[in-house]
Amino acid sequence: MVDNNWGVQAADTSVLEEVIVNADKDKAYAGGYLSQNTSLGMLRNKDMMELPAATMTITDQSIKDFAISGNNEVMDILSLNPSIRRTTSPNVVSVRGKYTTASQMSVNNIPGMYSNFTMGTNFIGNIDVLGGPSLVYSGSTTQNVIGGTVNYRSKVAEKEPLTTANVKYTSTGNLQESVDMSRRFGKDGAWGIRINALTGDGNLATHGEKLKNRNIFVNLDHQSVDSSTNLLMGYARSLHKGGNSIFQTVSSSETKPLSKMPFLPTAPDGKHNLNPSWAYTESKTWLMTLNHDQKLNDHWTAFLNAGIMRNDTPVNISGSSMTGILQFNPDGSFGGTFKRVLNIGASGSTARYIGTGLRSEYDFGFMKNEFLFAVDRNSAVNRTASSRKLGTYIGNLYQDNDWAAPDLTKVSTRLGSKFTTKGYTLMDTMKFMDDKLIVNAGLHHHSYQSRSYNANGTIKDEKDYDGNCPTYGIVYRFTPSLSVYANHTETFLGGTVVPTGKGYKNEGDLLDPAKTKSNEFGIKLKKGKLTHTLAMYETKEPGTVTTSDNYYKYDGETKYKGIEWTTAGTIGDKLDFIASIGFNRYIWTRNSNPKLNGMTADGIPKWNGNLALAYHATDDLTVLGRASYIGKSHIGHGTYTVPQYYRFDLGFKYESVMGHTPVTWSAMCYNVTNKKGWYSADQGNQILAADPRTFVVSAEIKF
Repeated sequence: MVDNNWGVQAADTSVLEEVIVNADKDKAYAGGYLSQNTSLGMLRNKDMMELPAATMTITDQSIKDFAISGNNEVMDILSLNPSIRRTTSPNVVSVRGKYTTASQMSVNNIPGMYSNFTMGTNFIGNIDVLGGPSLVYSGSTTQNVIGGTVNYRSKVAEKEPLTTANVKYTSTGNLQESVDMSRRFGKDGAWGIRINALTGDGNLATHGEKLKNRNIFVNLDHQSVDSSTNLLMGYARSLHKGGNSIFQTVSSSETKPLSKMPFLPTAPDGKHNLNPSWAYTESKTWLMTLNHDQKLNDHWTAFLNAGIMRNDTPVNISGSSMTGILQFNPDGSFGGTFKRVLNIGASGSTARYIGTGLRSEYDFGFMKNEFLFAVDRNSAVNRTASSRKLGTYIGNLYQDNDWAAPDLTKVSTRLGSKFTTKGYTLMDTMKFMDDKLIVNAGLHHHSYQSRSYNANGTIKDEKDYDGNCPTYGIVYRFTPSLSVYANHTETFLGGTVVPTGKGYKNEGDLLDPAKTKSNEFGIKLKKGKLTHTLAMYETKEPGTVTTSDNYYKYDGETKYKGIEWTTAGTIGDKLDFIASIGFNRYIWTRNSNPKLNGMTADGIPKWNGNLALAYHATDDLTVLGRASYIGKSHIGHGTYTVPQYYRFDLGFKYESVMGHTPVTWSAMCYNVTNKKGWYSADQGNQILAADPRTFVVSAEIKF
């Protein structure tokens, strides 16, 4: 159902080279770190000034220069967007205050195709971020995509042949090698192939933490005047040992604080290993996506999109079961002790998507019209395991920890849950007054089915739901460089499975489907070499609480209002920058417990911001810098304050030629000041220690 960034252009576009050459490069700004060309589901390739929403497209240049190497690459680079910040997991971010996992994101505009475990960034060409919920834009999903849509676009073969090799070394001993090759062939270069492969092994910044990962991704595409096809195939495998750990600050009922003091313990040095050396997660992921557009005549185009992603995680010891409980003294003081009950578990999932539809373009003189009709189906089968307890362990927050290894015999998985969404979408875009006024109206109808299963394979709980989610948007362009927009978007919450392993009496049950609604207003301005975006939004959704008798359920409503501002571009001829800041206030309303009404939701800071700089000292030398900020938040229903946290990164890259071979040398120091601090989890009471200072050096050779 979703459209893609390789789609056939308008009827009068017939020059093949214009299709083959990466259009994003023509739309790049801020020194190539961002692109004005956004590809998000139903909206296909659009200039950001035409979209009735806050968008940002991050290029692979940003990933190369600013993403930390290791287990946090993608999630760390996403925080360049003001809607997004890091939380308590390498594969989880906060999008406008909403907990968002990697499996809720899209690959090549196909939802649910990214893995929650390490896949690598070497195959990613661009990352599109759209703020706010909308099924009309993204297509049917089995996940609850609320805060915004994140879409990863794979690298496509460029016009000129490309062969590069990269060697990257982390100061703690992790060596990563990768290759990137692309060729175009056939008549007029109609066919293209791009291969990205990576192998990495060694220690990460935390003592005893190791990451061994492998991947290979092959992207095939074919372009002609009448059709466009893209096929991505990939395999990724990772083995992650030891590392940091999440800590709980309240009791399992989430209502009884563990300390009488209103502040958290001093954050530990991130280099300390808080997991045992034998704790590890092993994961394998297979991925395939297909996008095809076929021009039928001068006005109509048919499209087909399909994808399948399978993940197997035969061992997971360092996941959610590793959450530690801080052990406060009776007087509220803290001596560094934590307790942890360790379990060994396993999981797996298979996601499938197929969608097809028609798109038309007409020019009636007084109005240009773009119409879309699509049908699709998205399904997910999740496998789980009855985890086995390994033991109860006592550790210290301020030193390295290890314990004798127990029996690590693997557990087998079983069917845990199934989700299926079928839908159809109608969308119409009308342009008036020489494209000054743009109006979008769309409707997504969905039929949703969810099932959870007992250990013996029988159905434990089931939900069926049908509903409609409309979307409206309007853009008015005062000039080609200044536009204002407003939108109303909706999405539905599927039958969320009550989390397991947290002591809930209804764990494994399904909550009823519900709906989320959002309104947004914004301004976009391009002036000289600078681009500015200001967005203001309000989103409402059902609230979830833990009752006094330890049931997890809906209660009341949560409302979050926010403002986001981004400015990016080039100052003079030497300085490229991306600056963003976000404000988000997330409060409880209409709750049966009056004490919660008006209270800020747990774990969500009001402020976050980022500043990324690239100073071109000479034609060959670029100095890189980044500052990241997360404001203070409250957890434990206001019991504790998580202090603000900031991080500074500094590095450089140098272009050289060895013989006739171009070589780019890079060096980066992340967390230059070795700042200690806590990250908090959205709408939760968990905290995670910040990463320690890390040095990374690399060399990229272009043959």
